Amino acid sequence: MRKLVLVAAVLGLVLPALVRAGEGEGAGAKEEPVPVTDVVLFSSGVGYFARSGRVTGEEKVELVFKTEQINDLLKSLVVLDLDGGQVSTVSYASQDPTGRALKAFGLDLAGNPSLGNLLTQLRGVKVRVTGPEGELTGTVLSVETKTRKTENGDLVSFRVLNLVTGGGVKALNVDTLRDIRVLDENLNEDITKALAVLARSRDRRKRALSIAFSGKGERRVRVAYILEAPVWKTSYRLLLGEEKPLLQGWAIVENTTDNDWRNVNLSLVSGRPISFVQDLYTPLYLQRPVVRPQLFAGLRPQRYEEGMEGEKKKVLADRDALRRGRYAAKAARSMAPGTPRPAMEAAALGGSGFADMPDGAMANLARSSLAAGAAGGEAGELFRYAMTAPVSIARQSSAMLPIVAEEVAGEKVSIYNAATHAKHPYNGFKLKNTTKLALLAGPVTVFDESVYAGDAQLANLQPGEDRLLSYGLDLACAVERKAEAGPQSLVSVRIVHGTLHSKRKYSQKTVYTLKNKKEAKKAVLVEHPYRHGWTLVTPRKFEERTPALYRFRVALGANDTEKLEVRTERVRSEAVALTNADSDFVGVYLRSRVVSKEVKAALERLVEMKKSLNELTRSKRKIEGDKNRLYKEQSRIRSNLHSVPKNSAIYTRYLKKMGAQEDAIEKLMNELEDVIEAVEAKQKEVNDFLTRLSVE
Repeated sequence: MRKLVLVAAVLGLVLPALVRAGEGEGAGAKEEPVPVTDVVLFSSGVGYFARSGRVTGEEKVELVFKTEQINDLLKSLVVLDLDGGQVSTVSYASQDPTGRALKAFGLDLAGNPSLGNLLTQLRGVKVRVTGPEGELTGTVLSVETKTRKTENGDLVSFRVLNLVTGGGVKALNVDTLRDIRVLDENLNEDITKALAVLARSRDRRKRALSIAFSGKGERRVRVAYILEAPVWKTSYRLLLGEEKPLLQGWAIVENTTDNDWRNVNLSLVSGRPISFVQDLYTPLYLQRPVVRPQLFAGLRPQRYEEGMEGEKKKVLADRDALRRGRYAAKAARSMAPGTPRPAMEAAALGGSGFADMPDGAMANLARSSLAAGAAGGEAGELFRYAMTAPVSIARQSSAMLPIVAEEVAGEKVSIYNAATHAKHPYNGFKLKNTTKLALLAGPVTVFDESVYAGDAQLANLQPGEDRLLSYGLDLACAVERKAEAGPQSLVSVRIVHGTLHSKRKYSQKTVYTLKNKKEAKKAVLVEHPYRHGWTLVTPRKFEERTPALYRFRVALGANDTEKLEVRTERVRSEAVALTNADSDFVGVYLRSRVVSKEVKAALERLVEMKKSLNELTRSKRKIEGDKNRLYKEQSRIRSNLHSVPKNSAIYTRYLKKMGAQEDAIEKLMNELEDVIEAVEAKQKEVNDFLTRLSVE
């Protein structure tokens, strides 16, 4: 079988190195020099990881990360030599595109080149080839493609290597060559490196980070960084039916890294710090312009932008601040006594149910089986759960960690909201966070009298706050809701500079009828919509109000029925210019008992003035109508005059009639001028009156 020696030789150099690298990846077997010791997970999808260990003298520490983590690493890496040493360099494999890297070598292997392409690149290079003619040594001149006819008359193409030897130029069929050896050692070294780049590019999932420490003797070192991490989640168990309800909280944590967490100090932080990804790993190249030399080019004056003065600030790195920024689990361990147990016993949560357990047995067992494994505290603007004992989670594994196990305050209530269910309220619990912990949002499984009662959702809850939880439909209580709009009523009227300002009251009444079908007392919270601008009239007091609704408490006795009437009112202001108001509009306010005597007197005077104005306006329209009719009659007569003889009696009659009409038109024009003046005067009188009119 034919082979290329230059490829085989290079693979012989590269493959052993790759095998050795693969052997070192079985990472878990040997102890890491700087293992993970501190982990802080945020609810924003990032994690703070700190590694602590010891180095001696001049030592390099190599850490392996996923390729997609390198950008976060380059953005956040903090390296400290805590005992007087120095961090000299942090090196890592380049992310230069493979094609660009390959073009830097003497032989371009980018793009999967063919044998003919490789030989073309070797033009001018000395090679030794072995073929049918034996072994030949020479310099590559060129590679060309030729064709020949087969016995069947078909054309077949083949490649020919033109080799310059001591005996002249030899044309060799490339397909018949068994061996090609490059005699240039420098070029062979470039080929080896290029193939190594290709080999490394096959697995881009992991990258090694090498940290060089320099100093004397054994020293403590610390490496910290931020990486993307799954959001830690919470779930709760609420045990009712006891004198004091018990709340258990679990944190669900995933270790998706490639490192085992062995006895790490784990903290869980609720909050949303700003975090982003920026590509710092991929080398950036700017496209530079090509400048060609220009002979005899004249110089042109340059225009420069104005310089702006800027403040220079010195950035200080405070080692003590960095140390204070670390989450100290030792302090957290001293805040909460007890040793956490990672899971409740099977008898407490397993099996088909808890109906056979005596009352209170489940809560007592839960109290004895689980202690909170986290101490809560403020962390700047965030809240932190610091686990009170070291935590171990294997790589690519998850765990449930206890963070809350305390008695809480609250009461069982039924919650009715017509938008949620028109007929029945929900079984609920008003939970008051009497713990000193900020409870992160999560699902709540509710057990009542040792029996599963339903699931609820808890929103973020700060210490001292209370929140309603609903976990099932209360079929033992029925509610009927009737809503109706009340009558409108006029509240007040005043006039300001001729504009009538009025206030009207609108009302809405809703009646809730609640029926308790159970032989036990029940408290029901009725949720009624809150509308901005509407005032609550009855009942005068409410349990609480949210931005969207009121909550009213209704106490129901055994087999009892109660009614809750909710009435709200809204006062709306209106403004109407009296200039455009007619007598019908004004008459509504004249008949109202709310309007004062002064306002009524002003409106009555306005009515009289507008009545006179309307009469003058009607007279004006009548005169204009009479005048227009005379104009039309004259037009008719003029038309008839053209059709009759001028010496006829009818012609004379038409002329006489036109003369009388002309006298009438002249009289109407005089009357119209007088009426127009009167209308304008009356309109001015009305306008002046309204402009000065301001009464209440």
